[in-house]
This record gives sequence, C-alpha cells and structure tokens, in this order.
Amino acid sequence: MNFGDLISYSRGLYTHWAVYTGKKDGHDTVVEFTGEPTRKADAAVKEGPLQPGGKVNNLLDWKLKPKSEKEMKETIEKILRDGAGKYDVLNNNCEHIATRIRYGIPQSLQADRVLNTQPNFNNELAENMGASFFPPIYKKT
Repeated sequence: MNFGDLISYSRGLYTHWAVYTGKKDGHDTVVEFTGEPTRKADAAVKEGPLQPGGKVNNLLDWKLKPKSEKEMKETIEKILRDGAGKYDVLNNNCEHIATRIRYGIPQSLQADRVLNTQPNFNNELAENMGASFFPPIYKKT
C-alpha cells in the first residue's frame, strides 16, 4: 500500500471507504469518516488503525489524477483540524471524504447510483458494491 491509496471495505449493500496514511508506531493507519451505521449523527473524521478486510481500490484513477502526497497530507490535516461537516449518506459520506483527499474532488459513486445519476446504474452497483443480486434495469440489444 502507498500513502493516499483508497481502501474499501465491503459491508454487504454498501462499501465503506478510508484513505491509507502509512505506518505509525508500527501499525498501518487510515483516515476515515467513522461512526456506527445506526449512529451516523455522531460520525467524525478520525485517523486510526487499518482494519482487516480492506482492499486497495483507487476507483477513479482511470479518470482523475491523484493529488501529490503533500497535497493529500495538507487536506487530511485540514479535515482532522476543522472537521468534514455533518455526515450525510448522499452528500457527505466516507466515500466523499476519501475521494476529496485523494483527488481533491468529493465524489461518491454509491450516492450517484442511489440518485440514479450514473448511466450504467445496476451494473456499477453490482460491480462496486458486491450486490450482484440486483437485476439489470435495461438490456443491450
């Protein structure tokens, strides 16, 4: 793993996102929007240990250029110091924070899919969220 890599954790119907921040005191660490799923009102951006089950998933590298390590560190410092605003599943979630750190632009493909702003909604949902049980909403002919 490299500093600034996006780490994804499958949570069944959604994916949790964090940003790898290197080793501290011999442990791998990440920055993430935290909070129990039922208590997102208490969510905050924190730095902590990398949890098992995460995988590197720099999902937007194909279309966005990652910021430099220096720029990512500055963004992380600002978010940790000033906060990231109130958690909102569609407008300010863990994926928004992770992509803001890595690319400088807050994006959430999961939220876009829910809002149906992606052209290939169900196929991307199945591929990126592990929800392959969703039926296709259209068929190519």
